[in-house]
Amino acid sequence: MPAVVESPGGTPTKWWHPLALGGVAGSMGELLAQPMIVVRTRMMVQGVSSQTSGEGLVRYSGFVDTCRTMFRTEGIGSFYKGAALNAASTPFARGLYMAGLELSKAIVGEGTAARDFAAGTAAQLVGSLAYVPRDVIIERCAIDGQLQNQVGSCASSIQAFRTMLAHEGFRGFYRAYVPHQFVWIPYNGIFFSLLGRLQDTQASFGLAQGSFGLGMLNTAACAAVAGWITTPIDVIKTRVQVQGANPQLFEFTGPVDCSLQLIRREGPTALFSGAVARMAYLVPNMAVFIPLYELLKSLT
Repeated sequence: MPAVVESPGGTPTKWWHPLALGGVAGSMGELLAQPMIVVRTRMMVQGVSSQTSGEGLVRYSGFVDTCRTMFRTEGIGSFYKGAALNAASTPFARGLYMAGLELSKAIVGEGTAARDFAAGTAAQLVGSLAYVPRDVIIERCAIDGQLQNQVGSCASSIQAFRTMLAHEGFRGFYRAYVPHQFVWIPYNGIFFSLLGRLQDTQASFGLAQGSFGLGMLNTAACAAVAGWITTPIDVIKTRVQVQGANPQLFEFTGPVDCSLQLIRREGPTALFSGAVARMAYLVPNMAVFIPLYELLKSLT
């Protein structure tokens, strides 16, 4: 059983499907989940304020408090920080993602846990060429209202781009390229492996595959599990990506040092900071992205 729901009638994948249809479907999923990118980012980085006696960062008591405080103090617009860049770059990033996925399916095949994991890995490696700089800029925008002091301005995507280019150079956009892979290769591999096994199980009970609604339910469930499992690595990756905003506050030498500081000063539970917001971002995103891509593919 394939990791991604087959199109009705077995419609073959045309060469332009991943880039065009993947871009459209991926953009809709990303923009739907945009507010949770901001909430997730703020919750993941807020623990560093404990390293400076609570100074430098606004802290929140949980997921609901983050949403409530942002809305009360910054307004609804705070949930859409970085949305312009997200809208502009996601079609290309998601197109590359689906191109990597379809390429792996064509070369390696699909239907086993190993092959489905390989498909997710290929999707991530190709898509990350565009995803990494996009994520860095969006996350810098996301904490703009949370930081009390920062290098330059990240009030908008353009200002964040200019600030990073001026103070960090081109390398700043790929600051967390390696940690990015450690987050998203396991996530995508686990996601597609779970999805394939879930579809196999449903088929063994006679549940027909191919409907848009069932596809949404399946991808939502798999995204939630894969998202929660990979939260600890995402916390580290996110802190490394925003380090340039305030090097004195985010004072670590790399991912390993960041991990050690986090565990020593905040405890192991801090590795799951923002887990609820991460799942709230991934579940609607993937539940729209994958089934909609398959639906669009079946119509062309």
